[in-house]
Amino acid sequence: MKSILVHGIATFLTAVLMLSAAPLSAQDRPAAQSQRDPREIFTDLIRPYQGLNDYTAKIQVQVDMPNLRVPDFTATIYFKKPDKFHVETRRFAPIPRSSGVFNPFQFDPEKNRIEFQRTQNLDGVPADIYRVEPFDSKSAIRYYQVWVGGNPKRILQVESLSFRGARGLVKITQQWVEQIGGKWLLPAKINVHLTFPEAEQAPEGLTAKDNPLTGGMRQIDEMSGEGDVFITYSDWRVNTGLEDSLFKP
Repeated sequence: MKSILVHGIATFLTAVLMLSAAPLSAQDRPAAQSQRDPREIFTDLIRPYQGLNDYTAKIQVQVDMPNLRVPDFTATIYFKKPDKFHVETRRFAPIPRSSGVFNPFQFDPEKNRIEFQRTQNLDGVPADIYRVEPFDSKSAIRYYQVWVGGNPKRILQVESLSFRGARGLVKITQQWVEQIGGKWLLPAKINVHLTFPEAEQAPEGLTAKDNPLTGGMRQIDEMSGEGDVFITYSDWRVNTGLEDSLFKP
């Protein structure tokens, strides 16, 4: 395993790192003239979560990377609207940003340029594919491709390309979670396949807890090759009134 640099806490906004447009197949259909405004589609995706102010969840993580040996571990993730994150764990814990930390507001049309590309059959489910480019000039991600499908409509898969050339493919399995005051469609499992460019630093989105008693994070540096991260969610708690102090460095 290569050198590890110590960093302050990184904002867990999203970034699941891979992309390169998949070639059109017989199951792909180009954009139709009658396609709805993509901004409306993503506004509809966010609308059910407008009442979600914060959440806490337990995760179990398995890391399979040839250049990084990490035992399976558990952690607690805290989120507060719109984009505050905090992770607690008692061991070195590399977690890809936002691929492992659910943020329903990640693809807000007010913060991204969104363009419909085509329709594709994804694992037997018809899905519309959108290109999403963050407006934020500080974003580590050049652009995403987002697969939207199912009933109700939801994000099924995300591919993205970082400015450093790191790639990733994220597949999402969701579940209904009942809480006092609402029923939420939340992740059950997330599988992330990461590909790092040769002789390049790992993206800032791959971070790990430095100390279980502080908000410090470690960044994995100078990784190359590829690998997988498997994350399972449980014990969801929504709208418990998390304090801002929890998210301070």
